[in-house]
Amino acid sequence: MKIWVSPEMFNNIAITLAEYRWKLLLWSLLAFLLFTVLQNQVVPATPSALIWLVIFILFAALQALVIASFIFFFRILPSAKNNNKQWHKFYRTIEWCETILFGFILPLPALLFIYAFFTI
Repeated sequence: MKIWVSPEMFNNIAITLAEYRWKLLLWSLLAFLLFTVLQNQVVPATPSALIWLVIFILFAALQALVIASFIFFFRILPSAKNNNKQWHKFYRTIEWCETILFGFILPLPALLFIYAFFTI
């Protein structure tokens, strides 16, 4: 059985994207601030296109935050640095739990935005 997702694959992706981690975190923070400012400006007379822009900014901020946290979690695998067999097994278990968790969390903001777009 071939495993499609593994901690090593996520580690390779995180290493490739490592230079963007702080930029993504900053963009996420700025987008959350922009969302907060724009949310206070929305009134019942606001056109729906502008409301969707505000909602898109929120989901883009969430997606940037998720990607930045992904990079921070998988940039360095603790099991690769440990030589003790018991600690290696413990770290591998944690890495697999993080892999499963991020397998669900990574696409979630984009999928939720698409779901909101088609249901509202």
